[in-house]
Amino acid sequence: MGNNRETDKEFLIQFERINRGVKFHFSRGVGFYSSPALARLEGFDHGFTARSGGVSEGGFASLNLSFSRPENRENVMENYRIFCRAAGVPFETMVMDNYEHGTTVLRVDRADAGKGYLLDALPSCDGLITNDSEITLITGHADCMAFYFIDPVRRCIGLAHAGWKGALGKIGARVVSMMQEHHGTNPADIIAAVGPSICADCFEVGQNVAEEFAAAFPDIPCVLERAGARPHVDLWMVACKQLYDAGVSAEHISLFDVCTMETDRLYSHRRDHGNTGGMAAYLRIVQ
Repeated sequence: MGNNRETDKEFLIQFERINRGVKFHFSRGVGFYSSPALARLEGFDHGFTARSGGVSEGGFASLNLSFSRPENRENVMENYRIFCRAAGVPFETMVMDNYEHGTTVLRVDRADAGKGYLLDALPSCDGLITNDSEITLITGHADCMAFYFIDPVRRCIGLAHAGWKGALGKIGARVVSMMQEHHGTNPADIIAAVGPSICADCFEVGQNVAEEFAAAFPDIPCVLERAGARPHVDLWMVACKQLYDAGVSAEHISLFDVCTMETDRLYSHRRDHGNTGGMAAYLRIVQ
């Protein structure tokens, strides 16, 4: 599975220096992960929920925030009320992605508040951007990456759900492009982070998927061959590469460095064979 062009040595040097780290805390019984790099920016609020503090039971215990699971809808609504109180997010302000594991990114504003839970869902989309402080961007996760984008100069934000198909399709680069187009963002001003998701040691794939990643990212060693086993893919490397290629400075990219499959505090679709709940990533501009 050879590369088509020379290895991007400069990126690999920068990737080794990418900031890794996370803060975890409880608020009103709900666990939250956050990025220290994003938290340093004034006027923005973000986080990623753990599975504690909600009303769900069984495999969904306890803060299931996914409406696509076979669970009572009112339990999920109550979990969102609990999440909002714990995070300090006004309940009516949320705008939720309607993910299809693709690369569609939508620009949203206060007219979209409530879509996905109080109102009809948005059209199919895996990414959201806004410069409106009256709404809170929400994306759902249970192994897939969350991409956070903050432009502190233009005061706009982006949030994306990136499964392997979205990562392969470079949804991260698409968010950057949309922020440029709609809000005049300079990619070099963006501060970006990649939330908890399945790590390279756990993300085993079929040969066909490995070949797709090798073809889409031929200048980085994102496909890891394992003797006597199926290949693995380093989605965190893939994430950083597409942001880097889109013009985001390596110094402005950080990884939460938390694997959903290895962490009992989080739901994992793969670890729990689909019998699991969903977490939420959130991002908003604070007035």
